[in-house]
Amino acid sequence: MYLKLKYSLLLCVLLFVTSSLFAMQIVDKEGDSLVIEATKAVFKDPNKAISSALAIYDNSSFSKEIRTNALMIVSTAYTSKRDYQKALDYIVKASEFSSQIDNKKLQIEILFRTGILYQQMKIYDKSIEYMEEVEKRCFNYPDRDAIGGTLASSYLVKGFVYKDNLNCDIAVEFFKKGLKEYERLGRHHHNRSIGHYNIGNCQILLSEYANAKESFNKSRELANLENASSLVSFAEKGMAEVQTLEGRYQESVLLLQSALEESKNVGDLVLNLGIYKGLFENYLALNNWSQYQKYYELFLKTQLEIKKSERNSVSISITENSKKLDDDLNGIQSKFKNRIFILIALVLIFISVVFFIEIKNIKAIKALQQKIESTQNIKPSIKIN
Repeated sequence: MYLKLKYSLLLCVLLFVTSSLFAMQIVDKEGDSLVIEATKAVFKDPNKAISSALAIYDNSSFSKEIRTNALMIVSTAYTSKRDYQKALDYIVKASEFSSQIDNKKLQIEILFRTGILYQQMKIYDKSIEYMEEVEKRCFNYPDRDAIGGTLASSYLVKGFVYKDNLNCDIAVEFFKKGLKEYERLGRHHHNRSIGHYNIGNCQILLSEYANAKESFNKSRELANLENASSLVSFAEKGMAEVQTLEGRYQESVLLLQSALEESKNVGDLVLNLGIYKGLFENYLALNNWSQYQKYYELFLKTQLEIKKSERNSVSISITENSKKLDDDLNGIQSKFKNRIFILIALVLIFISVVFFIEIKNIKAIKALQQKIESTQNIKPSIKIN
């Protein structure tokens, strides 16, 4: 169960790479071409994507939109490598770098990717908060088609959150909602592949094996259209899991070996962990002890690497939660101070008004007293006939 939940994490990362890069209007054609090539590399060779994207960012002749997209590619690639600290660093850098650009679409994209990072780090409430803001801005954006990919992806991210919290019925509804939006747009094969893959995972958990096979086949079909090696590997791993559950161990081994070959340049630890686990379990069922030992050792080695990465992720999560608590506390303190200042100001105003009225009354009383005294001092004139 633990691994099934973990498998969705990379897919969540991969879904947002193409959500804006292919739709965004970029003035510089050369920069546009380089961004697209770097984006494609994320699915095959994350290290290549990072070096290419950083080269784009360092080229000051490109527009800020292009260079911002390059930073987002770097963040995506680091996320696929499970290096969340660097992924967060670069998405923050992208946000700061783009702050001078009046581009609402780009701002939505950065919000979306930040929300995905929180989902990756399992800070689910923060992720949902970002996705709600993304959806709100998408609905207010004048060109629905231009922002539709990001809107669809936000639905998928919500599906991931519910899936990670073992609520597959709700998760499937959000996955289907996202797929419907992608299909309306008629593109985003990568993201549609991810959606179908995760629906298949949920169908396994719901024991709907026939439906799961259809979902995984659809996922692989869409991934092949874009030559996305990692997504093909995930789809084949999913189909292999169904084969194992049905007792077809040899067929499962063939699919897993194919998935392993496809993913050799991807470098995703969680994907490799799932493949190794499937292989040693199937070889155990087939009584092939030498292969069982080989892949079990690889499984343990990869699991150790993942735990190291997760410790870094937990550290980031603690830091983010601590920062959130500090922000909330500062907000409360600020509100308290503001209310104190308002109360003091009202008291001072009240005292001033009372003082003013009192002074005015004292003056009025003195004036009246003077009038009375002057009246008393006037002697009446006596007329003598």
